[in-house]
Amino acid sequence: MQNTSNTQQGQNFIDMVCQLIGSYEAVLEMAILNNRGITTPLAIGEEIKASAVIRQDAVNIFRKKQPATALEQHSDDAMEELEGIGYWIINKNFRVS
Repeated sequence: MQNTSNTQQGQNFIDMVCQLIGSYEAVLEMAILNNRGITTPLAIGEEIKASAVIRQDAVNIFRKKQPATALEQHSDDAMEELEGIGYWIINKNFRVS
């Protein structure tokens, strides 16, 4: 029987790998199994298939407390503009006269 789980809010693919098999060692194997990239964002409720469990003790822990380390990106948030010669762009925020 194949082990599967649905993603929760804030989880990325590597979180799911650890939750399902107890180790990050097989992340590439699971990416191939699920036909996806390891950095592709997950939708909430997306089903992830797992390969064989590597560390059952870790799986037992993560079943109770699911890891969720995905970073949220807010494109509408204004980014702080960095200052200094290393960050300036000619004719944008660094004027040559």
